[in-house]
Amino acid sequence: MVFTKDMRDMIEDQLPFLATTSKAGLPQIGPEGTLRVLKDGQLVYYEHTFRHAYHNMKETGLAAVAVANRTVESGFRFEGSAEIHEGDPLAEEVLAPTTIRERFPRVVVVVINVERIYRLNNDLDAGTRLF
Repeated sequence: MVFTKDMRDMIEDQLPFLATTSKAGLPQIGPEGTLRVLKDGQLVYYEHTFRHAYHNMKETGLAAVAVANRTVESGFRFEGSAEIHEGDPLAEEVLAPTTIRERFPRVVVVVINVERIYRLNNDLDAGTRLF
């Protein structure tokens, strides 16, 4: 799955929100400032709170990311499976150029393998599946 320039720019320039759900179906959503594109078809962020989203992803293996530009009323929702990496080569490669360990003694890398992308525009195409 290839991310378009608009998708990449939106993720880089706007504040993405990560959504998860527990096995019991309880939703959780919150801002995720470290989220970025790892490569086409994959998003990545640094998990350091180990609270609701982390536990939900451990239980269900699922995550969604919504990002929108309020000014132009457009955005995207990315849905897929989540992989948690701690102390493995991928985690070390992703974390090495950062200073996040200076603030948080424990941090893991979460990779979201995007399986579906939807439009979040404020028009008649809202909710249209793109991929």
